[in-house]
Amino acid sequence: MNKNLVLIALGAVAVVGAILALLIFAFKQKAPDPEVDKIVIWGVWDESEVYDSFITEFKKTHKNVKEIEYKKFACNKSECLDYMEQVTQGLAAGSGPDIFMINNTWVPAHKDKMISLDSVNDELTKKEKPKIMNLREYGDAFFPVAKKDLTFKDADGVERIYGFPLYMDNLAVFYNRDLFSLAGMSPPPNNWTWQEFENKILSFDAYVQKTTLIDDMGNIKKSGAAIGYGKNVSRAPDILAVLMMQMGSPIVNEDWESVMDSQSASADGNSFSPGEAALDFFTKFSDRNQAFYCWNKEMHHSIDAFTANEVGMMMNYSNQIEIIKKKAPNINFGIAPLPQISNESKAVNFASYWAFAVSKQATGQKAIEAFNFLKFLTEKAQAAKYAEATGRVSARMDLAEAQKEDQWLGVFADQAISATSFRQANNARIGVILENAINSIVDKGVPPAEASQSASQLISQEGYNIAQKLGGSNFNYDYK
Repeated sequence: MNKNLVLIALGAVAVVGAILALLIFAFKQKAPDPEVDKIVIWGVWDESEVYDSFITEFKKTHKNVKEIEYKKFACNKSECLDYMEQVTQGLAAGSGPDIFMINNTWVPAHKDKMISLDSVNDELTKKEKPKIMNLREYGDAFFPVAKKDLTFKDADGVERIYGFPLYMDNLAVFYNRDLFSLAGMSPPPNNWTWQEFENKILSFDAYVQKTTLIDDMGNIKKSGAAIGYGKNVSRAPDILAVLMMQMGSPIVNEDWESVMDSQSASADGNSFSPGEAALDFFTKFSDRNQAFYCWNKEMHHSIDAFTANEVGMMMNYSNQIEIIKKKAPNINFGIAPLPQISNESKAVNFASYWAFAVSKQATGQKAIEAFNFLKFLTEKAQAAKYAEATGRVSARMDLAEAQKEDQWLGVFADQAISATSFRQANNARIGVILENAINSIVDKGVPPAEASQSASQLISQEGYNIAQKLGGSNFNYDYK
């Protein structure tokens, strides 16, 4: 009898223990996440309506987030520096954004204002919760340039994620179909090059020659292409940069030192300076003594000239498509791929886009939910809706294939996989440096070699400054 009582007592204790264990487990599983009163998002370009449905859907599964507010800012200065000034001031005052939009070149310069996804993942791991996204998943989801631009190898040698790309853009050629028809020219081929080689495929400069009209007084009546000067050519620094990159130059090395003027080997074994060669090619179109003369400093700005049917081609980004349609509803234009240095080498295109980063103002659960929202926003279903709402190429590789069939975005979607960038310590300043290099050749007769050398020195100075900010420099800058 006593033995039975003992067994019954032991059984009761076991049952009670099991019940307590289950209750403790259930409590841990169902413990709600801490409440987040408000997540503030600052951005440019997009209206708040773009994000309304995404915010509503996200809050359905993240009920601890009470409010998400998006605020659009104007972009009135070069490269939106006025917007970034407001972000900096807001964060310094403690009234800035929890999430803010960044240009793809801004991570190194503004990393001190951001937190990495990895730091949040570390906190989740401590709480025995799954990571939001790891570096492999990030690289699998987005085009390669996003990993190049928006992740950063910190001082400890660990590569961390700092931004989530919303879309992808790159340079392509806008061409006027009617001006091409008048010149007896068909649309540019997909595999065209800047200059004509032995393959006899019509090149960019051949199209320029055939579509440019010059009267007996030497005045340009119709320009073949908007290229040759800096001040009145939209995105002239980017065009110059991609020429150098197609020639094999990274422009700036891992130590933030400019290498645009360093000697490279050409296909025939001769050495050359990509900076000098790119400047020489770019400015030949404004040289009256050249067969390819088609542009000068007196021409209207390239976008205005294009919408006025004054120029056959211009290089620009897909964000100009709707602008052109609004400015000139009746213009008959198409989009062609950016020419390459050679159609036998790997294509190199130039990327420009914006992303979202989480600021250091977001801490604790707010930081976790901020990154949860960015992951949600850039997942396939939401990314597809965002691309459709904004008319942009998605940053996700698994959505780009369908966009390649789009009449307007197809070329940009196709080029996204080969679009890349170069290290820019200060993209606004470097843009001015490259534009001034172009203008110095045209305005003052500075030789391309000298213009390239001067620009390279100034870019190295910018690189030296940011290298010091990031914790030291591996090169000695000697300005002469």
